[in-house]
Amino acid sequence: MREGDAVIAVMGMTGSGKSTFISYFCDTAAAGHGLRSVTALVEAHVSRERIRGRRVIFVDTPGFDDTTRSNTEVLREIASWLADTYAHDIKLAGAVYLHGIQMPRVGGSAHTNMRLFRELCGDESMASVALVTTHWSRSSEERVAQQQRHDELVGDDAFWRGMVQRGARAFKHDRGPTSARRIVEYLLGRDADVNGGRGIGLRVQREMAGGATLDRTAVGAAIEARIEAMQAAYESQLGDLRRELDEARRARQVNERKIGEIVEERRALEDRLRDEQRKRHRLRVDLDRLRQERSADLQREAENVRHMLEERITAIIAESPLDLDPRVVRERVQRERGKRRRYEQGQKCFVM
Repeated sequence: MREGDAVIAVMGMTGSGKSTFISYFCDTAAAGHGLRSVTALVEAHVSRERIRGRRVIFVDTPGFDDTTRSNTEVLREIASWLADTYAHDIKLAGAVYLHGIQMPRVGGSAHTNMRLFRELCGDESMASVALVTTHWSRSSEERVAQQQRHDELVGDDAFWRGMVQRGARAFKHDRGPTSARRIVEYLLGRDADVNGGRGIGLRVQREMAGGATLDRTAVGAAIEARIEAMQAAYESQLGDLRRELDEARRARQVNERKIGEIVEERRALEDRLRDEQRKRHRLRVDLDRLRQERSADLQREAENVRHMLEERITAIIAESPLDLDPRVVRERVQRERGKRRRYEQGQKCFVM
């Protein structure tokens, strides 16, 4: 970090366009570079040029309700990074929340993402937030329906209305780099006018800096409430299955195959219940423990990337025809090594 740098967090569901948005400004954020594993760590990328006179560092974050990770693990990663930067007096110039407007309706996952984003930031930080719809169609007919969905997001209390009322601003990101730059310039202008260019602290940052464990933060409590609801549902289903199994055994009217099916279903539910219990336990961490565990995660991720690249390079060399121009092989190998460099730069933007 350099004096005067601006840090902007980019959040939203997987597939909402976070990496593409950042790639308009940063060479290291080329969408789909193929090296981010299912652990999906936070990545920071430095802008190739100054915007409003400032070097901008964009922070790419994993989305809640990802199919490959629990909300607990996503929150641990985001909160660890945010709380650690805050402890080093690195504050955000703003946050961008992206939502794909191509979806015909706001489903449960999208609604969960919005709610957790708001709890993460806190209403007092909303003046430094841009709520952005992405993936706009070029078809005029489709854009009519998309505009209606955009208006619903902004005007409905269930979605963005509360955040807008507290200072967030809604944008349409429908003109590639032009609209992306307008959004970033707006946030930098707000930071200069409202915060004197010093940045803001999000709610989860202030909470953890004050000594709260993750489950005691607003966003952690929201996730824990969902876990409790899932546990209650699983326990209810387990009770039903146990009664069904007892009745089947007493009646001796159900064949062994049916009893086996009930037993397997019960075991599966017990596994799910234990998984929910593990998620709750993983929320009960303070900042120091999060730092230690994130450091270990980063080391594992780096090793996975190195191993993946070695396998790719070996495969490129082994599968190349003997008569192929050696320059072509070298170019392919160099491309793979370039992907590694971009990944490593994203991880090493901040030294903590």
